[in-house]
Amino acid sequence: MITVLEFNKICKDIVESIGIKGYVLCSTEEQVMKKLKDKSGIQLVAVYPNYSFSGQEDSYKDLHEILFYMVTRQVEGTSDDKELAQYADTQAAIMELKQYLFGEGDHDTGYCRLFPEGDISTVNIIPEYNVFGGYLGWSMVIEL
Repeated sequence: MITVLEFNKICKDIVESIGIKGYVLCSTEEQVMKKLKDKSGIQLVAVYPNYSFSGQEDSYKDLHEILFYMVTRQVEGTSDDKELAQYADTQAAIMELKQYLFGEGDHDTGYCRLFPEGDISTVNIIPEYNVFGGYLGWSMVIEL
């Protein structure tokens, strides 16, 4: 199981490595809204990892689901071009996060070093609109 302290360290390293403004850790949408309230720029929202296992008591497999959001505050009444630019900026950041997690591009962290017990089964990157009380961007769900 990924501990909350390990996950916090991973998030700190992500922010430093990919050059975004900051991050918040959370377990609920209400908690995110409170923590993002006064934050500006692109923010990483990291949901505490979900843990389960499957199999029998003498032979089981750990399962983790990790959810990240890369968001920025929506500008009310903005033009389509401004909204598109916000999506483009947050998309670039979520793709940088993906490269960091998988050790691609300029990042040499290697996925296995971050989650050594992980065996990736699914990664989904999804556009998000009006999340957390007025933010837009992208979410990434990793199942391992």
